[in-house]
Amino acid sequence: MPSALYLHVPFCVRRCLYCDFYVLPLGEGAPAQRLQQFRSLKHRGFLQAMDRELAQLPKAFQPRTLYIGGGTPTELPPEALSQLFASVRRHVDLSQVDEFSCEANPGTLDDEMAELLIREGVNRVSLGVQSFDNAMLERLGRIHNAEEAVAGVELLRNAGVDNLSIDVLFALPESARDGIQINLEQLEELNPEHVSWYSLEWETGTAFEEMRQQGFLQEPDPEESAAEYEQIRSGLSALGYQQYELFSFTRPGYACEHNMNYWLGGEYYGCGPSAHSHVAGKRWQRPADLQAYVRGDLGETDAEHLQPEAKAREALMTGLRLCEGLDEAQFSKRFGYSPAALIGKNLELYQSQGWLEQKGGKLKLLPEAYLLSDSLFRDLIL
Repeated sequence: MPSALYLHVPFCVRRCLYCDFYVLPLGEGAPAQRLQQFRSLKHRGFLQAMDRELAQLPKAFQPRTLYIGGGTPTELPPEALSQLFASVRRHVDLSQVDEFSCEANPGTLDDEMAELLIREGVNRVSLGVQSFDNAMLERLGRIHNAEEAVAGVELLRNAGVDNLSIDVLFALPESARDGIQINLEQLEELNPEHVSWYSLEWETGTAFEEMRQQGFLQEPDPEESAAEYEQIRSGLSALGYQQYELFSFTRPGYACEHNMNYWLGGEYYGCGPSAHSHVAGKRWQRPADLQAYVRGDLGETDAEHLQPEAKAREALMTGLRLCEGLDEAQFSKRFGYSPAALIGKNLELYQSQGWLEQKGGKLKLLPEAYLLSDSLFRDLIL
């Protein structure tokens, strides 16, 4: 039985220029005005559809982790978010949940929202900051500024949030090395339990990608992005954070259990338009269509039954994202294939290049290969 549940709330005040997630911006006008208007709307259709989907989950399902993301859940009106929490409790046995995460945007937080999250049982908040540089935040199309991000952390702390993760981006267009230092200094002051520091992806269909193609933006130089990444790794290490995944850093005891389930090849249910599920060897996605979802047309897109070798290759790829690597004996017992056999003739090449290490029964990527991982993983799953 899967051990994780994800709920997708597909609403945003506006779409950030780099975003390719399934989100529904709220229209035109100043963000604060649009958010006020949005919070006066009824979300009955979405909430009723989510309630129906949750009711279809197996009664025996007892997740260990629950993650509400989007979009941004805190852009729902407080009463609507409370209704969503009530639906989950009504249909899902949460008695075994030890990590209950919810995403938040600094531009949508106030005392009421922060206190609501704690009251409803959230014990981990992922705050999407992306940068503490106001010029970069404007360039990214964020609805908040750096001061609001700092204030958001204070709101969450005052409400009782003691497991806080902050999301930041690097490899940004027109970025400078001092931008990384600005972020490091602010993280030192705010002292979150967890930091996710991702590399910006230039996704097809985003405003950033269109601007790049038309010559208005330029991708950063790969060598400069690599230098930024090393600055991030060394800077967070100096602040006492442990890197446990390619882009994830934690204080002891605060690694994200929900994401660990993904990376270790675990199974999960996803509810909401565009959400993914992986259960009993079958993987599928809900259509990215809120209107169809509200009509009750849940449907499945990209559904596939993974064959044992395909499942093993995928687990090898996600498992190698973890800095501690894979226990080869445990992997072989669980998936029926040894990591070495799956990698095949490339194993010796990767070792000779200083990208992979096979030692003490463990196989792991070496730091020199962290930013090469996408190309290496493509080879692993062929």
